[in-house]
Amino acid sequence: MSYLSKTQVLTYVDAVRLFSDNSIQEDFITAFQKLSLGMMTLLENFDAIARQLHTLDLQRLTVPLKPRWDSLRNDFAELLWQFRSNAGIISGRLKIFCTMVLPLVAQRSEGGSSRSRDEKFQVIQSYMNISADHANATTSLLDRALKFNAVLASFHTEFAKFASHRVQTGQKEMRDLSYKIIELQAHVQQICVLNRDIATSDVTHLMFNTLRMVSSSGRKSSRSRVSHQRLILNNDLAVIGTAYEQLDLRRNELAHAHYASQICHSKTEVLTSIQASLSTMTSEEILTFESGLSVFLSVWGRLRNDCTEILHWIRSSSGQSYPSVIASYMDGGNTLYGPIANALDGCIRGIDPSRFMSKT
Repeated sequence: MSYLSKTQVLTYVDAVRLFSDNSIQEDFITAFQKLSLGMMTLLENFDAIARQLHTLDLQRLTVPLKPRWDSLRNDFAELLWQFRSNAGIISGRLKIFCTMVLPLVAQRSEGGSSRSRDEKFQVIQSYMNISADHANATTSLLDRALKFNAVLASFHTEFAKFASHRVQTGQKEMRDLSYKIIELQAHVQQICVLNRDIATSDVTHLMFNTLRMVSSSGRKSSRSRVSHQRLILNNDLAVIGTAYEQLDLRRNELAHAHYASQICHSKTEVLTSIQASLSTMTSEEILTFESGLSVFLSVWGRLRNDCTEILHWIRSSSGQSYPSVIASYMDGGNTLYGPIANALDGCIRGIDPSRFMSKT
């Protein structure tokens, strides 16, 4: 396959062809499965750190920390459940679009009365209104996730400050690591806001965030041929591209800070062991949710744009060219959205509902 063999601007047709490729679809499924696995691992890590904090609380070195951590764990479980629900809603809306909305509105290619056009207009308008309500739920999830990230990073900072006063070595490394995590949290918040507020969701936006998730998952079968790094990001997307380049730098700096902190301390010391677990989990939680939510936001944005183009097309005079989404659908029944819906279904299956019970 020769798609994106070099850096280039992505067209809608390019994107649909890529999404229709079996190996790319396998990459999407694997990436979302690994995302759900990572989220479930985070839930397990919350429980593991709770046990460590319980041991620390028994030493009465400071105010009890486990009750606060248990509250964070419950908040995270609720956040994860909301993420799973959002994935299901998005998958459902995409399937409706592919199996009901597109086949109906595409019939205009065979002509149709004014009444027929009005009916199709009402169908797509109704679909957009309902989808907008669901997209607002994703925005609410984003706001909640960003607030949780800030609280979790703050807990880490407080613990690092407490621990640094009681260890014999590595105090500076602990402080540096804490600062890097705060920087990461702030930068991820900036990226999420950029993805949320982008004025026009070009198809490149969806492709970039989806391929970036594939790359982050470690999937290698197609990554050498298709990479988010080969896409040219213009206009508003250029700002997002720069922000992600800076995020990669911050991740590298954070990895160095993690290593510098770990080599300064004994792995058998309780405080430093908790600090290592807490810092790793905090950074992973921040990055994991960003990856999934950025895809969610770009899906809603692209879907809104496609529906808007269909509305204008239905109301236009005869002879206007088909919107890209309809032209692609008529050329073999391919869309951007079917493969994403299938991948989201795998993500949903990977998040076990039985694990959302609070630990007592």
